[in-house]
Amino acid sequence: MFMLSISPLREVENVKLFFPTQKHDIFINYSNDNFSQELVYHLKNKNITAEIKCSNYLQLNLNFRVFPNHKFIARQNRDIREVILDLFDDSQLMKNYMTNISFYLKGNIRYSRANLPQDAAAVMINKKATCVGFSNLVKVFLDAAGIENRLVKGFYLKKGKKNIMIPVPHRWVEIRLPNGIKFFYDPQYQKFSANYITTRDDVDFKKVRKFKVTVIKKSKIIIN
Repeated sequence: MFMLSISPLREVENVKLFFPTQKHDIFINYSNDNFSQELVYHLKNKNITAEIKCSNYLQLNLNFRVFPNHKFIARQNRDIREVILDLFDDSQLMKNYMTNISFYLKGNIRYSRANLPQDAAAVMINKKATCVGFSNLVKVFLDAAGIENRLVKGFYLKKGKKNIMIPVPHRWVEIRLPNGIKFFYDPQYQKFSANYITTRDDVDFKKVRKFKVTVIKKSKIIIN
């Protein structure tokens, strides 16, 4: 009897955008296992064309064990320690751990633009956060599992009129797994899509003038 090994299918979003050239110095070409951003500069037409490709991080191979980093967890305050331990179970896979994180955020932390501290402990106490606070809290959860991660800067594209998107300064997380897989995860929305543009880490959003992005085309494909 033969058994077939079938690779999981992945849905990939493809989006082509353009926006003003005066913004070119803040953006970068970048790619990982669930996102890529390729830029082409058109000085004559005074715009940048961006090709964005993105897939859901849960469609990646996240089926390996994660273990509590007890030394790191012991340094956290009691409330954070209790939540971290609840995120683990007896047979914890990375995929389950990420799902538990998302469920916790959805059920306990609400987005708020209020002028509140955004460190992980304060976010848990106030149960409110901006994208920065969401990301800071998830960074602690990932560090508690010994998972390499970093905070990422960029813009989230909110829907405007017709094919116009409004870029909003945003923060999210990139996760690097021991098997070499790297992917983006947005703690605020608990997912990732093609509605993002990455920037350099040293960008000061206060110095960036507001601009709009036009969607040239958008499609989805299924790949192995």
